[in-house]
Amino acid sequence: MNNAPYNEQTVVPKQPVLEPQSVPRKKVQRRRFGHTKWNLGDRLILGLTIGVALIGMFAIISMSNQGTKADRQLSQVTAELAAVRNDNNDLKQEIGAATTKDELAEVAKKEDLSINNDNVRNVK
Repeated sequence: MNNAPYNEQTVVPKQPVLEPQSVPRKKVQRRRFGHTKWNLGDRLILGLTIGVALIGMFAIISMSNQGTKADRQLSQVTAELAAVRNDNNDLKQEIGAATTKDELAEVAKKEDLSINNDNVRNVK
């Protein structure tokens, strides 16, 4: 049987320590990047974007003007409606004053008319 004691192990010979070799640096040439050149597609997209923005601005201004014009017309129609209502109320008051019993009796006297109760109807 080959039972070797632990202290009799085979020893690996030491390797010589190698100094790291310096790699010669390559001379890096730096490039300066200039402005990118615009191609036809880029210019077309830019033009379309500006065009859409301008059309949107004009549309917003136009809608604002139309809203202002509609508000002005609405206030004008409201004022006319208020004037007509006032005239109607005045006419109702005149009708009410002219159709009182005393006024009707006075008009009947001027025209030589008399009241015939058989022909009188109450209308509500």
